[in-house]
Amino acid sequence: MFNSLKNIRLSILLLPVIVMFFSCDGRERKHKTNVEVFNASNLKDSILENIKYFPESYFEIITDTIISNGFEVKIKTYADMNSSVLNEFKVDTIVHKHYYRDAISEITVLKNKVEIVSEKINKSYFLNRDKELKQYFETANLSGVWINQNDSISENEISIYIMFGKPETDNYFLNEMIVSSNGTFSIKEIIE
Repeated sequence: MFNSLKNIRLSILLLPVIVMFFSCDGRERKHKTNVEVFNASNLKDSILENIKYFPESYFEIITDTIISNGFEVKIKTYADMNSSVLNEFKVDTIVHKHYYRDAISEITVLKNKVEIVSEKINKSYFLNRDKELKQYFETANLSGVWINQNDSISENEISIYIMFGKPETDNYFLNEMIVSSNGTFSIKEIIE
């Protein structure tokens, strides 16, 4: 009798474990396929992006031009690695993000070897002159600064072109900086 009482107690203890083991077969749980998990995650969007920077790395261009009328123009243009313009577009299922780094140009003008003008040209410089350019500059950046040698043959002044443009378009904003031999200068938009 003692043995049978012991067996009954053991059976009572093991019965819940046996019931629990056989009842957990996983039929009630819904399993998701790998495709369902991928589609539900945010990974799908991040994998289908193509991100590029133009230029990919820092650049610096220095030009030093001496003109026969006694002017010397030094233009140093370099990439602003902290500021860019985004051009975003979608092709099929891929989102392309092209970041065009802004540029900064430092213009130094000398007349007969004496510095008469030194200006740092970028979007901020033009925004300080004309606040209405704010919206345009959200999608445009400095495209180039160069000497207009055709109009720089005068003895008393030179002409420097400053151009901003919207990347991947023909939309541009061209300005002319006229520097006089006494160090005064003016900037005006060229409308074509």
